[in-house]
Amino acid sequence: MDPPPSLRSFLRDQLGEPVRTVSREVDPVHELSAVVKGLERHGNPVLRFERVRGSELPVLVGISASRERIARALGTPVERAVEHLLAMIAAPLPTTAASAAPVQELVARGEEVDLRTLPIGVHSPDDAGRYITAAVTLVRDPRTGLTNGGIYREMILDERSITVNVAPAHDLAAILGEAHGKAAIDCAIVIGGHPTLAIASQAKNPRTVDTLGLAGALQGAPLETVRGVSVDLELPAHAEIVIEGRLRPDRKESEGPFGEFTYYYGASRGWILDVTAITRRRDAIYVDLHPAHVEHRCLWLYPGREARLLALLRGGVPGVRAVRLPFHGAGLSAYISLGAHLEGDAQRALLLALSSDTYIKHAFVFDDDIDIFEDEQVLWALNTRFQADRDLIVVPRSKGVRMDPSGYDYLDRGARGTLVTKAGFDVTMPPSRPFGPRADLPPAGYEELDARAYLDDGGR
Repeated sequence: MDPPPSLRSFLRDQLGEPVRTVSREVDPVHELSAVVKGLERHGNPVLRFERVRGSELPVLVGISASRERIARALGTPVERAVEHLLAMIAAPLPTTAASAAPVQELVARGEEVDLRTLPIGVHSPDDAGRYITAAVTLVRDPRTGLTNGGIYREMILDERSITVNVAPAHDLAAILGEAHGKAAIDCAIVIGGHPTLAIASQAKNPRTVDTLGLAGALQGAPLETVRGVSVDLELPAHAEIVIEGRLRPDRKESEGPFGEFTYYYGASRGWILDVTAITRRRDAIYVDLHPAHVEHRCLWLYPGREARLLALLRGGVPGVRAVRLPFHGAGLSAYISLGAHLEGDAQRALLLALSSDTYIKHAFVFDDDIDIFEDEQVLWALNTRFQADRDLIVVPRSKGVRMDPSGYDYLDRGARGTLVTKAGFDVTMPPSRPFGPRADLPPAGYEELDARAYLDDGGR
């Protein structure tokens, strides 16, 4: 019988590429992340740091740093991952009780709890402290009774307390808002689950979708769970580490600055989590993510946000074929591929995209002969099919996000605020007047030609 899906089974059976090992000791304060960032342009490998100063646990980084790695975790090709996620959201699998719970092999409770034993890092130069960045935080939604999960920035205050920063539009902010003035709520921070748990947490689900149920559907088998040792929550039994605690809906403290997905710093206030227990495997692996790195944007945008945008656009413009939220656009741009359409459909798709998500500031719609996943094709089309006086939609004073440093105030355009000017770029050819055939396409009969086979060495 195959073992249940876990981070370890993913590394062994699904990752499909070597994990690169760093054996020399590194400091979790800046040095580890400096290595990760330095290798971003050198293949961006999955890294395992064996010796991290101050902790006995190794650190794993990079498992979600490409579309290919995420697709492998889902067991589907990259080009099918978005559709696969949409299908699984409609078919979550109930969790099942685990016969064994490796995540509870070691248990620290109460005064035994010390977050400083974990190799929690300081990532960007001006970060205010150590942040947990790659964990899925779970609570029970009192409205639905389902488990709600998300990834948040979580700063260590001391050995037994953490700030949990949640954007106002996230489900957890609504749950805490509804609980304001009431007792603290049970919470668990899961580190090192199978990657499908993190993917499920980023799917922009309605609160009627159980995060653990979706994770099970994505991994292809019900997620095995165990009851927390100090909280009334079902938790992934085969995770590496779980931090249990009580989240206070009536208390916030300042946190940050923190290097964010925009590659600028943000500071805010976070709810306080009082840690009641830490459980882990004996040989646990701590999973980290550098927030000012492509992995942050990749896990955040793909396939979850792309799936939700695609479903929305198809509901209003049936000709939409695909969408892409380019990682190098800091999550603030959207590319839309549009098949056969009528006059006005491109503009409708742009307006739907811009109004659907406060993060999307610039939207581009292309004919489906342009591969929106190839940047050179996107740039070629933008420069040969777009005229600003005819094809540009501008929407000033739109709601943006606080992490956009160019946002402005309603009364003072020069002051920092959360308003932005959104723009839509119609890069399609007029349906009634296409520009003519592309000259860079292969001739008829040679579409599937493998040019490398013509080389004497076969292109090796």
